[in-house]
Amino acid sequence: MSDADRSSVEIKVLLRNLDPGKSSIKHKDRLRRLNKFRNYVTAKPPPEFYDDDYSLLLLGSESPTAMEDEDTSNMSLYGLMRAAGCPSTDHKDALKRSARPAISLLRYLCLEFDAKTNNASQAIMGELNGFAAAFCALNVPQLRMAKFDVHVGKGENESGSRGGSKDDACHLLALLLARHTDADQDTPKPIKLQELLPAPACQAEFETWLGQNVSPDVRRAIKDNSSGAGGVDRSASSFLNAAAAARISMVDEGDEEDGDVLGAFGKSKSSSTSHRKGSIVSTGSAGQGMANPRKSSGGGKANGLAFDPNGKPTRWADTQMASEKQERLGGAIFIEEEREKAIAERKKAEEEKQRLIGRDPLGIRTEQFDLREIDANRSYLIQQLLHQLETEIQTELALATEAGVEKVNWLEAQRQAILTLIESKKTNTAGEGDQEPLVLPSILPTSPDFDPILFLTLAHRDTSYKELFDSTSRLSRKTDTQVERLQSLVRDNFELFIKCSEGIDVFAENDNRSGHDNGKERLNHRFKKLDALAEACSEEARKSFKPLLDNTNEVRKVQSALAVLQRVAPLMQVPGLMRQHIENASFSSVVKAYRKVLVIDKDHSDVDLLRYVRVKAGEAAQDARHDLELILADESSSATSLLDAVRDLGELLELLEQDGDREESSKETKLPSTPRSRGPSGSTTKAGTFTIDRHVICVRDYPPALGCLLLQTTHFRSLVEKTIANAETSTERLFRGEGSDGSSSEIKPDDDRRSSDTVENSSSSQRSRDKRWKYETLDTRVSATARGVSLAKNWLPRLIQIGMATQEAEKRRVARLSRKPSKDSSGATDGDNEDSNVLSASYVFNSMVRPSLMLLVQHSAFCSLGCANQGSKYRLDATFGKASPEKLRTLLQSPLPPTQTAKCALELAELAETIQDANESMFSIRQLDDDGEETKSAYASPLEGCFNLASEAVTMIACAQLSWDFVNFLIVSLKPERRVCIYSFDACARKCSLSASGSGTFDGDSLLQCVQKLSELTSPDKCTSEVEKGCVLVVQKICEGLTNYVKDRSDAARLRVVAECADALNTTIVDIVREVSYLTNDQSDRLESSLSEIISGLEGEMFDVFLESVKQNIASYASLGLVESDGNSESGTIEEATPFPHYLAGSFLAIVRCRAQVERALREATVRRSEGTTYQFLALQTASDGVVENICHELRAKLNIIPPSKADTYSIHVLFLINTLKKYLSDEILSLAADTKRMLVTKASSGGRKTGNLLGDGPEGLTALENLERLGRVYVMCLGD
Repeated sequence: MSDADRSSVEIKVLLRNLDPGKSSIKHKDRLRRLNKFRNYVTAKPPPEFYDDDYSLLLLGSESPTAMEDEDTSNMSLYGLMRAAGCPSTDHKDALKRSARPAISLLRYLCLEFDAKTNNASQAIMGELNGFAAAFCALNVPQLRMAKFDVHVGKGENESGSRGGSKDDACHLLALLLARHTDADQDTPKPIKLQELLPAPACQAEFETWLGQNVSPDVRRAIKDNSSGAGGVDRSASSFLNAAAAARISMVDEGDEEDGDVLGAFGKSKSSSTSHRKGSIVSTGSAGQGMANPRKSSGGGKANGLAFDPNGKPTRWADTQMASEKQERLGGAIFIEEEREKAIAERKKAEEEKQRLIGRDPLGIRTEQFDLREIDANRSYLIQQLLHQLETEIQTELALATEAGVEKVNWLEAQRQAILTLIESKKTNTAGEGDQEPLVLPSILPTSPDFDPILFLTLAHRDTSYKELFDSTSRLSRKTDTQVERLQSLVRDNFELFIKCSEGIDVFAENDNRSGHDNGKERLNHRFKKLDALAEACSEEARKSFKPLLDNTNEVRKVQSALAVLQRVAPLMQVPGLMRQHIENASFSSVVKAYRKVLVIDKDHSDVDLLRYVRVKAGEAAQDARHDLELILADESSSATSLLDAVRDLGELLELLEQDGDREESSKETKLPSTPRSRGPSGSTTKAGTFTIDRHVICVRDYPPALGCLLLQTTHFRSLVEKTIANAETSTERLFRGEGSDGSSSEIKPDDDRRSSDTVENSSSSQRSRDKRWKYETLDTRVSATARGVSLAKNWLPRLIQIGMATQEAEKRRVARLSRKPSKDSSGATDGDNEDSNVLSASYVFNSMVRPSLMLLVQHSAFCSLGCANQGSKYRLDATFGKASPEKLRTLLQSPLPPTQTAKCALELAELAETIQDANESMFSIRQLDDDGEETKSAYASPLEGCFNLASEAVTMIACAQLSWDFVNFLIVSLKPERRVCIYSFDACARKCSLSASGSGTFDGDSLLQCVQKLSELTSPDKCTSEVEKGCVLVVQKICEGLTNYVKDRSDAARLRVVAECADALNTTIVDIVREVSYLTNDQSDRLESSLSEIISGLEGEMFDVFLESVKQNIASYASLGLVESDGNSESGTIEEATPFPHYLAGSFLAIVRCRAQVERALREATVRRSEGTTYQFLALQTASDGVVENICHELRAKLNIIPPSKADTYSIHVLFLINTLKKYLSDEILSLAADTKRMLVTKASSGGRKTGNLLGDGPEGLTALENLERLGRVYVMCLGD
C-alpha cells in the first residue's frame, strides 16, 4: 500500500469514529482516534495525500469525493468540520468535549502541517498546503458547521472545556478572512466576518485577538478583503449616506460662518429653487429634509437646516444647487476610488497568476521550486546536465566492473537522447551554418512553444515513473474539474453570454454597414468625448467636494486618534488600577500592572500622555513599595503574608531598577516617589527606616528577604525582653501587695479608731495577704512559663520560614552576581551593598536569634524550676528578680509545688519539641561559599544549644516531681512518629478504660484497630518500644477499669470480669500480638507474655475472690446445728427420722447454685489457662471441698458431745458425701473425710451399738436410706453427672 493510499484509509477510519450518533463510540474513543491521526500526520517525513482526500477529511460524506466514489458513498463519514462544531446534548449552547481536539487538529493541518516556519502569520500569508487550500475553498454554509461563534464566544484554552478553543478558532478565522477563495482554489473570494461571527461580542473578541496575535500584514490583508467583500452597490450606498451625513454636519458647524447671506435675495432664491426642486436626489432622512424644507413650522431650523420665516434657505449650504454640487462631487470621488480598487485587484490577480505560473503543474516538487527560474536558465541547465553525465560516465568507466558498464550504457543513452533533442530543436529554430546561440523551447505550460520532453528533462529528471504516473492522473482529474466548472459557469450565465453575443453581432453589422474604418473612427471619437467628460466631471468634483474631503480628513484623524487611545487604553488605566490594588492589598496585581507600563520609554517617548502615565505608575509603585515595607515591619503579619510581601517587593524592586538609570539604580533620586513613600516631611530619617524599641533598621539597605528577617528577629528579641520584664514587674507588684493590674490590695485601718477587734482582724488579714501573694507569685511563674513557650511556638516557625526564603534569595543573588562581568559587580541593586554581602540568614540566626531564644529557654526553665538543677550539668540562673527583696528572691528561686510543676512540665515538653523542629529545619539554612553553594563541612546548628537546654529542663522537672515513666514519655514525645504512637495509644487507653469501668467489657477490638492504624507510619519498626509500651498501657487501663467496675458489685460482676479476661487471653491478645508482630517485623518478643501476665493477674484476683466468696457462703449452709447430748435417746424420735438433714440439703443447693452462676457467666467448657481445666470444675471443686471440710471440722469439734447413736448417723452422712462428691474433692479433703468417718465409727462402737443400724433394720430403716439415696440422685442429676 502506498503512502497516499494509507492516508486515505486513515482518514476514513477517523471519520467513521467521529460520528456522535453511534452509541458504541464514546468520548474517549473519539479522542483516541483524533490523537492517533494527529500522530500519523506529525510523523517525519510527513505522509502524502490525494487531492480528493482534503475535502473528504473536512466534509466527510458531504464532500464531492464521497458522493462520486462508490466505496465511500455508502459509508457514514462525519467530517472534521462537523466534529469541530458538534453540539453537546446535555449542555445548552455548548459543544462536545471532542470539539476542542477536533478544531485543534484542523488548525494544525491548515497552518502547521509540512510548514517551513512556526510563525502563524507567515503560514497564513505564505503558500498554502492542500488542507489549507481546501479549507479556504469551502463556502459559508460549510464553514458555519464548525460553530466558530461558540469557539470564540465561550472557548477557553483549558483542557476539557465545552466551549471549544478560542485560539484555534481565531487562527482559522484569520486564515479564512485573509485567503478565502472560490471552489477552484485559485480565484480570491473574500468573505465578511459577520457571516461567520454574527454576534457583536464575538466580533469584538476576534478583533482583540487579531490585534495581539497576528502580524500587520495579516491584518492589512483582512482589512482589504473586508472592504471588497460588500460589493459595489453597498459601498456606493454607504458612501452616499456618509456624504449626506457629513454635509448635514457641515451645515450645523457653519451657522456662524454663513449667517443670513442670501436674505436679500429671497425671491431670486425662491424662484431658482422652485424649478430645480425635482432634481434633488434623496439619500435617506437627510435627503428628505432637504427636498421639503418648508414643512418646518414658524421658520428657524427644519430638520437641521436654517431657513427664514418664509421657508427660504438663508445659507449657501442649504440651497439645492449646493446639494447637487455636493452629490456630484461625492459620485466623482466614489468613481475614482472604485477605479483605484479595480486597478489594485487587477494587479493582485496578475501577481497571483505569475505566482501560479511558477508552480510545478504536476504537483511533485513544492519546496522552493520556481518553474520560471528554470525556464530562464534552461540553456545553462542543459549544458550543465551534459557535463554532469559526461563526468559520471568517466567515473563509471574507471571502475571497470560489469555493473559499471551497464550504468555507463544507461548514462550514455541519456546523453545521446539529450543531444538528439538539442539537434532537433536547433534544426527547427535556425538554418544550416547559422551561428546564432542555441534557443530551446520553453518549459512553461502557458507558453505557446511549450516542450513536454524538455520540461521533464529539466524539472523531473530524477522523478520515478510511479510518481509521474500518479501526478498525471491528478492533473487529468484537475483538468476535468476545471472543464466542468467552465461548463457550469456557461450554463449558469447563459443569458448573459447570449446578450453579449447579440451585442457583438450588432457592432459587427454596424461596422459592415458603415465601413470598418469609419465606424472605428466614430467609436474612438465617442470614447474621447467620454474621457473628456469624465475628466471635466472629475475636476468639478474635486473643486466641489474639497470641504467634504477636508472634513473627511479631520474625521479620519479623530478616528485615528480614538483608535490610538483605544489601543493604549490598558496602559492609561494602569495607574488607577495600581491604586485600587494597593487599597485592596493585592500587591502581586500591582507588580503585574506596573510591568505593563515599562514598555513606555520615558526618556525617548514623543507622547506626553504616555510619559505622564509612566510617571504616575512609578509613583504608585513607590507607594506600593512603602506599604510592602510596612508589612515586613509589622509583627502581627502572618508568615504567609510576609513571604508574599517579600516576593512582591523583590519583583517590584527589579522593575524599579529598570525604571531608573542602570548605572545609578541605587540612587533613589532617579526613581519616582511620592510624599507617602518619602516619609513625613521634615524628617531626617531615610525612607524605609523603622525603629523597634532601641533598634533602628533601614529595610532598603538589604534585600527584601534579609530585611524582613532582620525586622522580625528584632521584634522577637524585643518580645523576649518584654516577657521577662513583665514577669519581674508582676512579681514585684504582688510582693508589694498590689494586684496584677497595679491596684492596691492593702488594708489601712484608721489609727485613731483602731480597737482590739480591728487589731486582730488586721493581723489575720496580714497573714492571709502574706499567703496570697506567695500563691499568686507561684501562679505568675506558671503563667510566665506558658507565655514564654507560646512566644517560641509562634515565632520560631515564622522565623524559620523567613530564613529559608532569605537563604534562597541569597543563592539567587550570588548566582546573579557570578554571571555579571567584574566591572558591574560594584553596581549592585538596592540592597546589594556591603552590608548585604556580610549579613546572611545563617549570620542572623547565630548572632540574633540564638541569644534571644537561649534567654527565653532559660527564662522558662527558671520560672518552672527555680535555680535547682537536680543534678544536671546545666546551671539555672535567675533571669529576673536578682535585685528583688530576699523574701521574694527566695520564693522565685525555689521549686514549684507538684500541681504547678506538672503544668510547667507539659509546657517545657512543647517548648523542647518546637525547638527540635526548628533545629532540624536549620540544616537548610547554612553558610554559603563564594559560589553560592552550601558549605560541605560539618554543620553545627545555632539552635543546638537551645534544644539541649530545653531537653535538660524537661528532664530536670520530671526528675524533680514526676515519675521516670513520665520522663521517658516526655523525651520520647520529642520524636514525631513516636509522638503519634503515644497519642494514639493514649486516646485508645482512655476510650477502653471508660468502656471497662462503665459496662465491664474488655474492648480489645479498639486496641487492635489502633495497632492496625499505626501501619500508616513511615518507619513503624523504629517505634517498637513505643508500640509495646502503648499496648501494655492500654491493657493496664482496661484492667484498672474492670477493677473499678466490680467495686460494690456482687459475684456476678466478678464472674463477668473473669469471662472478659478469659476471652481476651484466648482470642483478642493473640490477634493483637500478631498485628504488632507484622508492624514491627517480629521485634516484639515479650509483648504476649507481658499482656498475658497483666490480664491473668486480674483474672486470678477476680476468680480467687469469687471462690473465697463461695467458701464463705458454703460455710453458712454446711452447719450441723444443735447436737443432742443425751446418750439415752433412741432412734425412733422425729429428728432421727428426718429423711433430709438440713445441712446436707443446704450444702447441695449451694453447690448447684454455684454451678449455675459459673455456667451462666463463663459457659461450661471455658478453660482456665493457668490451671488447664474448666472454670466450672474449679468452682464445683471449691464448693465441694468447702462443704465436706466445714462438716468434717464441725463434727471433729463436736465429737465429744455427739452421742453414739448420732455418731453412727453422721458417719453414714459423711460416707454419703464422700461417695457423691468424690469427683470434685481434693485428696486432702478426701483424707480428712475418711479420718472423720473413722472417728465417728469408733465413737458409735464405743456406745455398744452396731454401726449402720441406726436407721433400723425394718421398713423404716429402708425408707430413710432410700430418701437419702434419692437426694443423692437429685444432686447428681442437677450437676449433670
